Formats: sequence, structure tokens, C-alpha cells
Amino acid sequence: MKIRGAVAAGHIETARAARDVLEAGGTAFDAIIAAMWAACVAEPVLASLGGGGFLMARPAGKPPQLYDFFVETPLAKRPAEQLEFESCIATFAGGVQQEFHGGYGAVATPGMVAGLFAVHRDLGRLPMGDLAMSARNLARDGVVVDPFQHYVMNIVTPLLGFCDETRKTYGKAGHTSTDFTVISANARHHQPQLAASIDELVQHGAESFYRGDLATALVVACAQSGGYITADDLAKYRVLIRDPLLVRGRQGKFVLNPPPASGGVLAGFGLKLARDIDLGEFGDARHLDAVSAILKTTSVVRGEFGAAPSILGDEFCEGYRNLIGDRPLTQNGTTHISVVDEFGNLASVTLSNGSTSGRMIPQSGILLNNMLGEADLSPEGFHNWPCGVRMTSMMTPALYLANDGALVALGSGGSNRIRSTMMQVLLNLDVFGMSLENAIAAPRMHFDDDLLSIEPGFDAALLDQLHLNEQHRWQESDMFFGGVHAASLNSFAGRLDAAGDARRNGHCFIVD
Repeated sequence: MKIRGAVAAGHIETARAARDVLEAGGTAFDAIIAAMWAACVAEPVLASLGGGGFLMARPAGKPPQLYDFFVETPLAKRPAEQLEFESCIATFAGGVQQEFHGGYGAVATPGMVAGLFAVHRDLGRLPMGDLAMSARNLARDGVVVDPFQHYVMNIVTPLLGFCDETRKTYGKAGHTSTDFTVISANARHHQPQLAASIDELVQHGAESFYRGDLATALVVACAQSGGYITADDLAKYRVLIRDPLLVRGRQGKFVLNPPPASGGVLAGFGLKLARDIDLGEFGDARHLDAVSAILKTTSVVRGEFGAAPSILGDEFCEGYRNLIGDRPLTQNGTTHISVVDEFGNLASVTLSNGSTSGRMIPQSGILLNNMLGEADLSPEGFHNWPCGVRMTSMMTPALYLANDGALVALGSGGSNRIRSTMMQVLLNLDVFGMSLENAIAAPRMHFDDDLLSIEPGFDAALLDQLHLNEQHRWQESDMFFGGVHAASLNSFAGRLDAAGDARRNGHCFIVD
């Protein structure tokens, strides 16, 4: 018997996998597990069994919990000259370039598989084989490469063409090693080795990835080809369950990703600043001036204090709020899935594979992360990380529990823009009372490196009057500004809703 629910995700096949599970009688947690499996097939640059993520879960009638299955730094280092760690230049729209690093030396200990099985153990109802079926079928029978995934693949072409195995898996038919081109848009992408690995994991559980045949293949490859990961790293990996951050809003409560992740703390800091500041009406001069100032303040605090939980202290926030006051008016790979069901179960998960390492677990079809090669995650410099610690992340799977009974699961992709994206969408819900669709579609801003980036849709004359006059006014909405996928249930009326962000190929389904 089907369960009523709603889902939003960054690929139609990811969302469809969740919908099918709801229709088969699974809960929101069953559905989001199925969607996570499917995302690893349909969104291979953004989600992978070789990556990690965070899942915010609120079982009906119980407190929310955060499942941290993000990547971890290796337990030991090896000399840099022994590492496979190569610079690769990615090219974004408009010709903007960014340096990433590929090779086995960029791979941190993956947590995705452990996370899937931990959530299933604690919250799942249907058999794992049923939940992984859509993903296995997509890998075996092929998934059509939509224009958005094709765009994302093209950005990281140097990484997808890093070695023979990735070239064979992600390359256009007929390419050569010297003339690599990613698979064409609208082509059907078959991943038979990944299908076999999914079957292996369903049959033998996470044990296969962390202590079995997949583990052995990864460890041998790293030892021979310049990686850090050892059998000890895999055997000792654990999913961590944390209490989330709770921040009071004006019309409800925000439930955010806690440290060591940074996104929830920074978004929470901005939300606390905004709570007692006049924000005007959306899009007016007061709103633009206040929100741009909050975004700048959050960026400054991030630079000075990182994401220490102390920045959420009332006195700390008040000091920075006074700096804003009522003054005179004057682009990494992540994807998100949200699911709710009729019982009030809420699930929000953000997944990442970095920008991919260009390396796979041999003969498995599993693309590995490059988190040790991401500059944002290595502020002290590459190879200077402390051993055996959970890496930080801007990912912010969240819940919004409104006083009017609305229960919203939401989150975003978008690298370091996640903090500003999530803050603004949550303010749209909590302060401006927007519908889910309008809260996500509304134009956004982001402040970083002394530059205010602005989506189209705001009044140009008002933007001219802002204190922050170093501005980049985009000509169209873009994935740079994140991609919030959200699902909601009104617990008083029983009404379901969902919205996918067009900036990042959002799709949604409602099972009613």
C-alpha cells in the first residue's frame, strides 16, 4: 500500500527512485535511501559510492539527528614524492577556470556506503535489495545523460579523462586517449561494472566495501599507484550521529548541520543576525541592504573565526548585528535530495564526490572522491591535514519546522555558496512567508572575496545604492547560486508540496 509523500532531487531518475519506493509502501527514509543509490548512477560527478555526505533525519514524533558519513582524512601519511596527485584545470561557463587535483593521492576515506547501510539499519523498513533496485537497473540498462549532467561532466573533463578506466566509463564512443570527449548529451550511459558492485553490496553489505573484495582492490591500487588509503583506514571508518544545531527563527525553528561541518554554523549565524533586523519587503532597498550586509558579515566571520560554534552565541551575534544595525539606506560537486511522508518523517541529504579524483576502485565502476585535492577543504595547504579526522564541509541538509505546521526538508548544492543560498531560502520561508516554489525561485546574492554576486530579478536602481558597490550582476540565473530541492508536509492540514531548483536541474514528485 503506497505511502503519501513528496520528493525533490537534482535528477529525474533520482527523484523517480524515491517516488517508486513511496508508491511501494516505503517511508521517507526508505525513499531517500533509494534516491541516494540512484544519484550515484544518474549524477556520477556529484554523487558516488566513493564519496560521502550528510543526512538530516527526523522520524515522526522524535528529535532530529544528523548522520555524518562524510569523508575522513587517512590515518597515516606517505612522502609526497610517492603520491599520485596531479593538477587538473576545470573550465566553467564563461571560461572561468579553477584548479583541482586528481589521482589516488587526492582520495580521502569514503563514507557513502557506510552511510547508506547505517541509515537503513536505523530507519529503513523495506529490504535493501528493493531500495537499490532502481540504481542497479539504471547502471545495467543505462541512464540518459541529460543536458545538466553533460554540462557538469564537461567542467571536469580533465578528471574524467584522467586514466584508461575513467575514459572508458565516461568517454564518448570512438574517442582516443589523446582526444578525450565526455559522453554525448542524450546518449544512454551504461555502467555494467557499477551494476555488479551494487549487487555485491546488496548481497554482502557495507562489509564488502570496508573489509571485503572492494576494500582489497582499493587498498592495493593506492599502495601501487600513490594513494593514502590503507586497510586500516577502511576498517576503522564509522558513521557518526550528531545532534543538530537548532536556531530559532521568527515563525519557526531551523534544524542545521552541526560542526565539524561549517555550512550549518555559518547559515545559522546569518539567520540569527537576521532575526532581529528589519528586513523590509523582499526586493526592496531595506531587504537588499540588510541581506547583502549579513552575507558580507558572515564571510568576514568565516575568515576570522572559521565555523566555530561560538559564533552562534547571543553576545557574539549581537555585536555583529549592531555593526549592521538599521543603517541609512543608500561555483564543487554536490547534489541534494529531500523527502517527506504523510506520517511526518523528514529526510534531507546532501552528497558530494568533490570534483572526482579521476580514479576508480579498479573494475568496480565506483568513481573516487578527490577531497584531499580540494583547496577549500585544505586551508593549511595540501597534505598538511591532521590524520584520522572527519573533514569539514559547507553542505547543509536542513529542516524548517514552522509554527503553522509546515515541516520542510531542504538543502542545496553549490560549494561555498551553500551558506548564503540556504540562509536566503530559509528567510524567504520564515520572514517573507513565501511558498516553497517561490522561496526557491526568488533571486539570490552571494558575497565572497570582496565581491557581491547578484542574480537577475532585483531592481537595478536599488542595487546602485547598496553600500557594497563591488558587484557582479549576472545576466541569468545559474548553478553558481546553488540548487535548493525541498519537500514539505503541513502536519495540520496533511498537505504535501515539493519544489526542485531549476538552477540545478530540479525535479519533484508528489505521491498523493
